[in-house]
Amino acid sequence: MSLSSFPMRCPLLSIIAVCIASASAQSQSTDSTAAGKSVWQGVYTEAQAARGDTEHQNNCTTCHGTEKYAGDAFVKAWVGRTAFDLFDQLKTTMPDDNPGALSVQQYTDIVAYIFKVNGMPAGADSLPADPEAMRRIKIDAKPDKQTALGRSGLPLIGVSQSLVRPRPMFHPHAAPPPTATR
Repeated sequence: MSLSSFPMRCPLLSIIAVCIASASAQSQSTDSTAAGKSVWQGVYTEAQAARGDTEHQNNCTTCHGTEKYAGDAFVKAWVGRTAFDLFDQLKTTMPDDNPGALSVQQYTDIVAYIFKVNGMPAGADSLPADPEAMRRIKIDAKPDKQTALGRSGLPLIGVSQSLVRPRPMFHPHAAPPPTATR
């Protein structure tokens, strides 16, 4: 490289380095707060799920069982969303005859029970009733070797949640939205 081209390239390289450092710092700060915790990391306690089971029996089973929000139905409706999304859906639509009638803690315990029904492990800490904390808890598909590792056998890192397609909210009594037939 000649000395005459160095002054011209130096500001350009400085600008590029600043942009890369800025993007990296922004990505790290965003990922650490946005990524949160997966439901597969034990986000509720056994005692909380037991309370949720009781609340479910007292407030939900007269209209429906768990079949609408367990197994494949749950995965299709909720993977890619957050614990808050599920909590909010329950709070704003259930019980069917009196939405919002339960306490925040009762709804939170029912969410913990739904996680247990779906085989998500219990942990040492209760599912928080705080909406912001619940927004940081991701409902992910069950990890397995196929999804946890890339084809190379190395963990998949940095997959953006913005690539996850949003799914319609699930309600056990509502008909699915009509689909376009074009």
